[in-house]
Amino acid sequence: MLGSSLDGSKAVSLVALDVDGTVLTPEGRIAESTLAAVREARSFGVRIVLASSRGPVALARIQDELDLADEWFVGFQGALVGRRTGAGLEVLAETPMERCAADAVEREAMARGLAVGRYIGPRWRVPRLTAAVLREARGTGEEPLPSSAAEVAADGPPHKVLAIADGPTQIPLLHDLAWALPAAVTGTLSHPEFLEVTAAGVDKGHGLRSLLTHLGLAPERTAAVGDGLNDLGLFSAVGFPVAMGQANDRVRAAARWVTGSNVEDGVARALAHLGAVAGAR
Repeated sequence: MLGSSLDGSKAVSLVALDVDGTVLTPEGRIAESTLAAVREARSFGVRIVLASSRGPVALARIQDELDLADEWFVGFQGALVGRRTGAGLEVLAETPMERCAADAVEREAMARGLAVGRYIGPRWRVPRLTAAVLREARGTGEEPLPSSAAEVAADGPPHKVLAIADGPTQIPLLHDLAWALPAAVTGTLSHPEFLEVTAAGVDKGHGLRSLLTHLGLAPERTAAVGDGLNDLGLFSAVGFPVAMGQANDRVRAAARWVTGSNVEDGVARALAHLGAVAGAR
């Protein structure tokens, strides 16, 4: 029963897991200890939900490996909450960007020489293929679609715009873009070289709160595990935030407990600490 290691009275019934830097090792793998701990937690009735800046396409392989193909996920930094079904993607909640704001972000990114693209559900539209875009595609398994202005205009409003620095020398340009963003959006650095841009006020906590309302779960019955600045919103939405061992001081300070890193069985140790697996009982 999850909760015996918290306050002894309220069982935690849902744990939200960040993906990059948390579920995934630096090599992009899922540790055997994570697979086993997630499987055991679910056998005790604990819901495990992925909460990521990734979208449904990039999350599919990871969900499949974790046996979470039928579970809800929080994607695109909180702009989309959905799950995969036999009929396709079921959307529980979504907060897309204004088209004009997305256009402005793309223009500003391109003016600085940054790679940029927009995500609309399963589609990733890019103005051009760059080395940074192709690296991201290899890492996530998504296919970037070089798109004309007419194709972009005919599409739906995007859930997210991603700007990518092509190596350390472009990181100052990424920070400059972050300062120049319009008021209608929120920008979050999910990685030193990635700026995730969503509608104003959208973060992982925004998406998770929609899911908790749908499931009828109070925040004190939930936990989250993450490592990045883009997990701070997620931490604010749950009763028991856990930071990964490699997280920086700001993320660690926002957590109630710090687990091991993503090369030290951090997720498994976190679930054990929360009482979700046998090692905690």
